[in-house]
Amino acid sequence: MDFALRVRLVIGKPADHWLSEEPVKDGYWGFVRCKEDYEGEKSVVCQQIEGLISDLRKEGMKIEFLPEIEIQNLGDVLKNFDELKKTAVNIILGISPLEWCRPEMCSKLVNAIASASKYIILFDKFGPNIYAGTLFTPPAYQFLKRHHLVNRVFQVEGDERRLKTILRSVYALEKISSAKLVCVGPINAELGGWSTLKRSIELFGHDVRFYTYDEFARDFKKFYEDKNKQQEARKIIEDFVSKSTEVVEPTEEKLLRAGIYYLVLKKYIEENKADWITVNCLSELVEMTKATPCMAFSIFNDSGIVATCEADPAAMGLQYLIRYISGKPVFFHDPTVNEKDGTLILAHCTSPTKLLGFDKPNFPYQVRTHHESNYGATPKPTFKEGEVTVAGFSFDLDKMLIVRGRVMGTPDLRICRSQVKVNNASQILENWQGFHWVLVYGDYTEELKAICKMKGITPLVYE
Repeated sequence: MDFALRVRLVIGKPADHWLSEEPVKDGYWGFVRCKEDYEGEKSVVCQQIEGLISDLRKEGMKIEFLPEIEIQNLGDVLKNFDELKKTAVNIILGISPLEWCRPEMCSKLVNAIASASKYIILFDKFGPNIYAGTLFTPPAYQFLKRHHLVNRVFQVEGDERRLKTILRSVYALEKISSAKLVCVGPINAELGGWSTLKRSIELFGHDVRFYTYDEFARDFKKFYEDKNKQQEARKIIEDFVSKSTEVVEPTEEKLLRAGIYYLVLKKYIEENKADWITVNCLSELVEMTKATPCMAFSIFNDSGIVATCEADPAAMGLQYLIRYISGKPVFFHDPTVNEKDGTLILAHCTSPTKLLGFDKPNFPYQVRTHHESNYGATPKPTFKEGEVTVAGFSFDLDKMLIVRGRVMGTPDLRICRSQVKVNNASQILENWQGFHWVLVYGDYTEELKAICKMKGITPLVYE
């Protein structure tokens, strides 16, 4: 399904007194004083928001920037109520004195706009000559706060970077609400189970399509015995191996089975028009297929399809959200803490290799087998040093652990094949959440805190 975030600029139009052909003699600090002032500033801000949206599109976000709406009074809200409802994010710009500046009118206008809007950003541009929205937006925000209406409302005082942060967060939430998760096998009972899945669906609105182990095993066998499918699988394997530095354990048979696994999962993704898949893989399915989805998941994540290990209902939604916040592949992992050194070792038997971005080069990687079963094929990347964000959900999805750290190296321990060492592990043990966590390159702590605000989740932040 095609998806685009619908964004609109809603401009607080001044009272007619301030829209005369000649500048008015009276005036207040920061207000427009004539029609020319207003039209000029309106044009500047529209271009500013268009430029900001253009930057986000370059990050991979699909955004539709709708024509602006001018609102001078409550009647204008009523006339544009349906248009305001059609927009995911209404960016409200107050240029000069409005009816909402008067205490008796504030509740009417702000409340009306809030009731029509899914998400609101009260945006002010602070400058030396025009704009005094900072006088009035904070009181309007506090009015909404007193009435418990601010979960989906943000105030931004001239900070374009923060405006982008909020739009990234809303984009991810809107994207997951239209997503379909393909799941092979049941949800993992040891990682929150069905109650966590139910909570995830209630919180984020995504859909789920299940396939049984028997269905997967039947399709795997059918593909494995098909010469054409074998040839197709070998092309996938050749591409995966050709980008690696070496093949360590996997035999030709193990590689072929890994390629067949990929093709079956690809079939399920395509027939559901999905961009998200998981397998309850540490199960009888390993012996039924003598294979694992590790290579397939690495390839999917590198291509933009979110692939979550072990049907973990707590981590899967977070992996999806961060992929669309960041516009990058996300590493799903088991975390362990070395408290003495203040570091985390994050490991799993599958990792994306394009962790710096879908259009960036692969990290160098070896082709290894799945650690526990010695089946399949999986990458062991050499992780690049750099700033990262690590996050994990509680099993009831009411708390989110958010850690900003830095990659310090790639260990070679007797654990899962993909391993990365990250600093900043102090105090995390006291507030451990869930079981699996996720890692993305870059600092996205503010985006995750914004999601927590919008969804009523408690953020536990370590920076």
